[in-house]
Amino acid sequence: MVVANARIPSERAHPLQIMHMAGAFAGKVNHVTLAYARRANTAAMNAITDPFEYAGVTQTFNLIGLPCIDAVKRVTIDWPALNRAPVRIGAHLLQLWTFTIAAVLMIKRWDPDIVISRDLLPLTLLRILVRRPTRFGFEAHTVPQSRLSIALHRWAARRMDGIVTITEGLRQWYLEIGFDPARVLTAADAVDLASFNQNSRSDARRDLNIRFEAPVACYIGHLYPWKGVDILVAAARATDPKVQWFIVGGLEQDLDRIRKSAAGHPNIHITGHLSPALARQYLIASDVAVLPFTAHETIARDHTSPLKLFEYMAAERPIVASNLPSLREVLRDGENAILVTPDDPEMLGAAVTRVLNDQNLAHRLARTARAEVEKRTWSNRAGLILEFLQSSRPE
Repeated sequence: MVVANARIPSERAHPLQIMHMAGAFAGKVNHVTLAYARRANTAAMNAITDPFEYAGVTQTFNLIGLPCIDAVKRVTIDWPALNRAPVRIGAHLLQLWTFTIAAVLMIKRWDPDIVISRDLLPLTLLRILVRRPTRFGFEAHTVPQSRLSIALHRWAARRMDGIVTITEGLRQWYLEIGFDPARVLTAADAVDLASFNQNSRSDARRDLNIRFEAPVACYIGHLYPWKGVDILVAAARATDPKVQWFIVGGLEQDLDRIRKSAAGHPNIHITGHLSPALARQYLIASDVAVLPFTAHETIARDHTSPLKLFEYMAAERPIVASNLPSLREVLRDGENAILVTPDDPEMLGAAVTRVLNDQNLAHRLARTARAEVEKRTWSNRAGLILEFLQSSRPE
């Protein structure tokens, strides 16, 4: 069973990751249920009638929405006057605890063999309250910051049968606070290779109305400041205006910032949020894919395993990325990507220009990346995690 305190469907990346992992687990075991939070959703997501089709996942597992008391959307979006720390925190805590209670009641009734989640509070209560031989696995994507939250996190995580981290940097954090190395597995994110075996670059450009002869650089994903898209915009402003830069994705609060920064530059195209399938078409239509993460945030330096990275590799597009420890776990400068100094628009723009002007280099980088991503499938990741959890026990 997979437990996810998340909106499904969602504009964000982590529910897509959760859906793909549930599908991958369903290919390894007899019965999989993904229990998610039945939360208030946005108008765009409410219009989606098939969450499996939206995520690009075959319907091989049960998808069940658990009830919870959810005022988060009201506070953060619908009624912005209430979007203040005490009210916002209270809304999040109420939603989290009511979802956790619903998850406990369901799992007590269904008695699954394995429970996996990215949400530590529900997992901890399930471990304490479910007196059965169920194994519990926590998938860590970031770490707490304050001394109190670290202490609580350590106490809860020790009750898991195993911890799965998406980068080696995250795994080292657990080892530094005293966890047994045998109980912490690094399993980077993955990709659905089949979704990149269809349209050609020319087909994608025709469908998206992008000129066939235009050099195209593309970024796909959210526009949070730590993603470094502000640096990408600065690079685009300073490079040859013939190069068309496509920024695909983002939510309104971040789009406003990026649109203001790109104003007056007709070669910078900002699409806003698109479905995963349509966003992939922009990647397929591109000549170079860019990953401009900042070095100023720990999550970017050490903790992230971005889905877009593996999609870039699967699309067989040359990659220009920030030279950060998290990305160096997958990328090697001059071999499967060009790595540049983070937060330096001039170097980013120069590297993109270099790749666009050197077709031999571009093809070599792209071919190497595609060959290396072949083993990074959701199915392989699910098998690795299941084998790990079946052999691990809590401290």
